[in-house]
Amino acid sequence: PFGLQMDVFRFDGSFLSLVVDLPGAAVAGLRREHLLRLGAIIATERPIEIFARLNIRHGPNTEQLVRELPHDAPGTLVEFDLAYSRLNEKRVERAWLDLIFETPDMNQVTLRDLTFARYRRAAL
Repeated sequence: PFGLQMDVFRFDGSFLSLVVDLPGAAVAGLRREHLLRLGAIIATERPIEIFARLNIRHGPNTEQLVRELPHDAPGTLVEFDLAYSRLNEKRVERAWLDLIFETPDMNQVTLRDLTFARYRRAAL
């Protein structure tokens, strides 16, 4: 029922970034044993590279995890495995996602769905 459509014509920059804040409940109790899954339905007039960058502020530091979204299908899933981060679990304050669109000029981008899920990693 909700979505965002951007018509980008002349664009002088090299990328366009859309920032989405995650609610406090999404980061409460966040630990390195978690996986964060991002599901998105994104349609474009012509193929472009799209990256998702998860930013987690913990104390004075910000952990950044970047994944490229596959552009071969409109519905995509990417996962951010926090086990490979240097996250200080005791100091997690907030998190946000940057959706980065490379060279978006002369393109229409429609974001129809954006969902997050948090899972615990399997014990090794």
